[in-house]
Amino acid sequence: MDDRAGYTIAGGATDADRLARMSTVMADSTLAFLRGAGLAAGASCLDVGCRDGQVALDMAREVGASGRVVGVDADGDALEIARRAARDAGVEATFLHADASREQLPVADVDLAYARLLLSHLVEPMAALRAMVAAVRPGGVVAVEDLFTPTLHAEPHEPALDDLVEIYSRTVRFHGGDPTIGPRLGAHLGAAGLVDVREQTVENRMITAVQKMFLAELLDNMHDAIASAGAATPDEVSAVRTAVAAGAERPGTVFVQARMHQVRARRPDPGDDDARG
Repeated sequence: MDDRAGYTIAGGATDADRLARMSTVMADSTLAFLRGAGLAAGASCLDVGCRDGQVALDMAREVGASGRVVGVDADGDALEIARRAARDAGVEATFLHADASREQLPVADVDLAYARLLLSHLVEPMAALRAMVAAVRPGGVVAVEDLFTPTLHAEPHEPALDDLVEIYSRTVRFHGGDPTIGPRLGAHLGAAGLVDVREQTVENRMITAVQKMFLAELLDNMHDAIASAGAATPDEVSAVRTAVAAGAERPGTVFVQARMHQVRARRPDPGDDDARG
């Protein structure tokens, strides 16, 4: 487990394959969300809790040479993976070590600060949000994606996904996180001083075995956190993992990722009515 407070998924090389699979599941909906939040050529962007850098690299492709992208994370091994990925892709992005839940971020005056599937794991998500707000210029945007509900489903139904959700939720709660933070994200952004809050919920379908297997790997990479939480025995985890993998490999079975809540809001500009009011 990495050194971020409450974070329950192993990091670095251990989690690289799962993150790559998950990225293919979420890429289209995340990119559409970020474009709506202001991601465009020339923008300056911050990816908080960037892990292996998949979203940061997509951001960098969008902003181009006239823009700037910085990814921050508390997992040094993940940052090295991100740096290598940027070099291999020929993409300009900077990756820095920082923990948004504990310290001021080493970036300021960006147009867009973003975090995906980070806040639900944190003991103090508001600390991370305040750090993001401080990093955004007046008039800039903070955008977050996180779980609306951890419920997964499959077509046809796969009971093992219900068991996975139960194990995941128990583990995250034990470690101080909130696996159903989504409905409260808008209020959290407002409490952090942001205005013009906009929210939507999306579902991402997993069609291929490569995509669906990221859920089996999730259990693999939460092994230590599950054990310390007492959320399931090793035999129970193994049985659920086997069943989820079998469902992932079954032709014609579609997994639907837990509903994701996408929320964006603007830092008030001293010259606008919201800031004066």
